[in-house]
Amino acid sequence: MPNPFEKPSKTKRILTVLKKVFLTKFPMNLLFLIIIITLSIVGFNYITPDKIPTGNVILEQECPECICEETECVQDCDLCPVKTKVEKENIIYYRCPGGALVKDIDECESHLPNVSEEYSGTVEAVTLAIDDIEIEKDEEDSGFVTRVDYTIINRGEFPIVPQIQVKVYDEWTLKVKKAPANKIINPEIVVNTNDYVKRQDRVRIYFKGEEQILRLLLVDTLPDPDTEVLAVTRDFDLD
Repeated sequence: MPNPFEKPSKTKRILTVLKKVFLTKFPMNLLFLIIIITLSIVGFNYITPDKIPTGNVILEQECPECICEETECVQDCDLCPVKTKVEKENIIYYRCPGGALVKDIDECESHLPNVSEEYSGTVEAVTLAIDDIEIEKDEEDSGFVTRVDYTIINRGEFPIVPQIQVKVYDEWTLKVKKAPANKIINPEIVVNTNDYVKRQDRVRIYFKGEEQILRLLLVDTLPDPDTEVLAVTRDFDLD
């Protein structure tokens, strides 16, 4: 039987305190509270580990401070918007017979065609030229003139309304001169100053003889009466 007057030892006192602490009932058992707190601390440390780097750590070398030097600014005008002023000007162009466009109608003279000097003539600045002849053979020494190519150039002061009188013969005689034309061509056009016309007109004029002469007479029908301007000739043969 223990002696009530004997003082308990130090070890017994510690055990008695622990017994009272862990086995005494509270609204919530203190033991469970301590366990919950302990688990919370361990879980928090597990979820958020220390951010202290481990392993091989490479420290970036500190970059020295950059020192900028002032330089002269050069302006690039290629990037600047260009302001332009647009002025409208009405210019009248004239179309020459050959298709050239000129500002002055007189400039059409420099665009007039060149013609053969051998088969052309000029009177009072009006030129008539025979460019070509097309013939059709009928018999050994006869045939037909079927087409006449010619050019009229007017460098004169007034326009002309041309008429072409065609004659085919082997020798120029008084009889041939007085005889009417074999064919009269009325182009029904106006050839203005510094203007020209090139035409190919169909005809059918019979001739007999291997060597013949084609004569074109230019008549201006604008004045009254009609005025003969000039005539040109061109030799041809069946061969």
